[in-house]
Amino acid sequence: MLARRMEEYDAPADLGEIEGEEDFVFPPNERRLITQPLDLSIQTLLEQWDNKLLILPEIQREYVWDNGKASRLIESLILNIPIPVLYFSETQEAKYEIIDGHQRVRSIVRYLNNEFVLSGVAVLREYKGLRFHQLPDREQRFLRMRTLRTIIISVESHPNMKFEIYERLNTGAILLNAQELRNSVHRGSFIDLLHELSKTTTFRRMIGTKVPRKRMVDEELILRFFSLHSELDTYRTPLKRFLNNYTQRVRNANPDEIGNFRKTFEGATKMVHALLGTTAFRVVNHATGAVEPAVNRALFDAQMLSSCWVKSDVADIEIAAVRRELAGLFSDESFMDSIQRATGDRARTLKRIRETVSALERAGLRVQPPFDLSR
Repeated sequence: MLARRMEEYDAPADLGEIEGEEDFVFPPNERRLITQPLDLSIQTLLEQWDNKLLILPEIQREYVWDNGKASRLIESLILNIPIPVLYFSETQEAKYEIIDGHQRVRSIVRYLNNEFVLSGVAVLREYKGLRFHQLPDREQRFLRMRTLRTIIISVESHPNMKFEIYERLNTGAILLNAQELRNSVHRGSFIDLLHELSKTTTFRRMIGTKVPRKRMVDEELILRFFSLHSELDTYRTPLKRFLNNYTQRVRNANPDEIGNFRKTFEGATKMVHALLGTTAFRVVNHATGAVEPAVNRALFDAQMLSSCWVKSDVADIEIAAVRRELAGLFSDESFMDSIQRATGDRARTLKRIRETVSALERAGLRVQPPFDLSR
């Protein structure tokens, strides 16, 4: 029955659940977008790159252009053929992140640094096989002086609008997911902490991989825990905005705050591991004991939050009773619905957390949620 139910939902193997599309409506106060067009010379672009004033978001896609494609870009620049606009985002440190144009910028920098010869050119065939320093002086000067139309997104723009721009310009072969975008838009001490905690031993044992999974899946799990732990009583959909706003608020958390975050996470993971071991965050068949291999994000929310509210000493807990009560939840259709469909919904979120707390209490644990979960 469990296997058939899971096949029906066709849950992704890497996430363990389906999360439906959520409407992301922008209220007027979140629509602030300040941009500035700029004609940036290639010489200035090269200097900013060398001085590290022009930077790539940490999760930006790798440089994938081959020398032939890069050569055709250089040929277009020499021929004064227009190329697409570059988009940079101003940071709090007065630097510029490349939002769109990474491949073009890197190709230009590589050629002016004599890292490849021109190949595959269609018009300027006399320049085939030449590095930048081998071009005629006139062409070298022209390339350095050639301007590129650039749009600068001001640091004064609302973070949610910056996030929206990242998504709309994110058109590469491998699209960045929401957490990868947050990693770029909201860089700071909190994002650094997510990376750190995703590598902790106890957490990795429960996830079941030695290193963090690709695409920042684990970092987003930890973000979900912190945001719901801090603001569950005011949580409203869409989940993406909730996570975006929370990350923005705590992005530059001070050392004491970071220490408190770390202590809370370590305490919760230690308790979950003591109660459930490697069955944590997974659907378990109450009758057979079979465990679904995939981590379920909705279960992660419920089990982590419930565990951090446990006031009982681990030594006094009957682990077998805890596992029996929690496994029993998976025979309840309404509970399964709360962890597999529209999991960002507030009512479903509160239901799965409330039911998990009740299961722990039936197993004899003292659990003290910070507010009434029936609200």
